[in-house]
Amino acid sequence: MTQFLVYAGAFILVIVSVITIHEFGHFAVGKLSGIKVEEFSIGFGPKLYSHTIGETLYAVRAIPAGGFVRMAGMLGLAGESDAGERNFYRASRPRRFATVAAGIVANFVFGGIIFAIVDMQPTPYAFDAHAAAGVAGLKAGDTMLAIDGHVIRQDNIAEVTTDLHAATTASGGTPMTVVYRASNGSIHTTTLTPRLTISNIVANQSTVAGGKLPAGGLAVTAINGAPVGTGDPATLLGAGSPVTISGYLENEDGSPSTYFTNVTVSGIKDGYPTNNAIRAAWIMGVVPGFDGESAPAAVASGFSAIPGFIWGEFTGIYGLIVHPPQGGINGPQGFTGPVGIAQETAIATNNGFLGPNGLVWWIGFISLNLGFVNMLPIPFLDGGKLLFILIESVRRRRLNPKVEAAITAVGLAVILLFAVYVTIGDVSRL
Repeated sequence: MTQFLVYAGAFILVIVSVITIHEFGHFAVGKLSGIKVEEFSIGFGPKLYSHTIGETLYAVRAIPAGGFVRMAGMLGLAGESDAGERNFYRASRPRRFATVAAGIVANFVFGGIIFAIVDMQPTPYAFDAHAAAGVAGLKAGDTMLAIDGHVIRQDNIAEVTTDLHAATTASGGTPMTVVYRASNGSIHTTTLTPRLTISNIVANQSTVAGGKLPAGGLAVTAINGAPVGTGDPATLLGAGSPVTISGYLENEDGSPSTYFTNVTVSGIKDGYPTNNAIRAAWIMGVVPGFDGESAPAAVASGFSAIPGFIWGEFTGIYGLIVHPPQGGINGPQGFTGPVGIAQETAIATNNGFLGPNGLVWWIGFISLNLGFVNMLPIPFLDGGKLLFILIESVRRRRLNPKVEAAITAVGLAVILLFAVYVTIGDVSRL
């Protein structure tokens, strides 16, 4: 019960923080633009707390699933409160555009700041005691310096991870010579033999293995009844031709949990753990660490991640549309709704508060997602409102407010139906 409350609190923190930042963007720029802001509210439903400062009511409401900023004359319809020249739709088009876009920008800036904060944190290596690294004698506090003569860069967590992956991939499962610095500063050398591991994140829905593989990290001990050889993981696992594998599901420390025998698999691709996908790789059982970036470097790396994130989201959506084998919206690589976010929040919570892929990092990631979703030119979302303003700029006059309101209502209905559909997909992947 206590753990559930921790996860629930973390989920609320994630949602409330990114929504507060989003709405604050609208609020701040609206105020600066001279628009009358009547209410700044976090949550929906009955008020739990409210206080008026100046002309604005600040409120916390009972349902922590969103928020809103209510401005005078927001829709431009008869019957709305009238603040005269300070109505939203009496502001110039550039001021309205900036006010609407500010929520998106706030989410991206917040995400960049979060990533910078995480990148500045020193993070010690962690080694699974019963995985390959632990068996080789590596312990918490040790730092991997080189593998097979190749130096492991220590500038940031991404470089450390890249170098470790490159080393294990190059090894092809053969023993590796690892130079490491112990926690007392002394330098040591050990031999480490990575394990062929299948990362099955699809939770018993694998079409590859007919649902017979347990979910998690699967150490492979035999292929077609023979000991595992060396080489490319996908090739060893058949590269499209069915093979039978035996092995065991690993506990978090790399020790055996559930054993499986002679399960037929095919088409498993190379790669490291990815949500809702099955991949195979040589694994050491290492959670990389580094000493933390300087503030300028962390800010640069934090914000430089934003363009790549946006591009990745667009290409991901395109791939779901044009490549049916990916399974579509509700497939293994499809969209994630509230249930999926709650699951990933629990995982991030278990990864710690400020560590790599921890709760703070997850808040930044969700903030980027909220900003991206609101970029989409869908009525009701900020992107749809920006589209209306651009159309107005081209036409030199606004759409009929009633028509615009009707289109927005349809957009809201479509979004709600889509959310329900995605949630069904989340539940089906449990």
